[in-house]
Amino acid sequence: MEILADEQAFRTIIGLIVEHRLSPGERLYEPELVEMLGMSRTPIRQALGRLMTEGILEKIPGQKGYRIPALTKEDLLQVFVARSTLEGRAAELAAELATEEDIETLLELNDRESDFVELYGNQRKGLFAELNEDFHTRIVRLSGNLYFQRHFSQLYHRSSLYTFYFSPYYILDVNAPEYVARRKDGRYKSSMEHKLIVRALSERDGLMARKHMEEHILNTVKHRLSLGML
Repeated sequence: MEILADEQAFRTIIGLIVEHRLSPGERLYEPELVEMLGMSRTPIRQALGRLMTEGILEKIPGQKGYRIPALTKEDLLQVFVARSTLEGRAAELAAELATEEDIETLLELNDRESDFVELYGNQRKGLFAELNEDFHTRIVRLSGNLYFQRHFSQLYHRSSLYTFYFSPYYILDVNAPEYVARRKDGRYKSSMEHKLIVRALSERDGLMARKHMEEHILNTVKHRLSLGML
């Protein structure tokens, strides 16, 4: 399926953030992005508007350009608590509404996540980010709640800034001693936590699905704060 130009521009700018080619507080200007990405102004402008709507960029009143927001402990707590509340309830509803085919798709995504680091290390971080987004997006859609779907995207993308800039997976070389040590300490539990969520969905246990989803998202908060970067 052909990707629309504005979606391509959106994903490309996200990729610049994942690769740390853009940093919090850094200013972005439309003409520079047009030249950098080799795209026309219209999809770039549309992508910038969407990035601002979803909290990845902000506009400074009275000034040109956009910037990546400053990341703070207070904002981290607020956005992840909001995500855990929304996605927890979405998972509870999904346990009732998901088909067997839906659950099989989630299991396949989880398997791909589990194998990803061993296959690619952190050389394809953008693809790993897309797998994680796909997993969470599908569960919110399976809730059948259009308002959850509408607000999820903004919460997810804003929270992703804390992952891209503070998760060792995105900031360290996969062979670095600190990275290896963190994995041995069991701090990389995302795929295992996803597996628990899917198991609860397959068992039609809405309350357990909600519990696992809330814990999964709030564990991310604990991990980010443990790094002492905020």
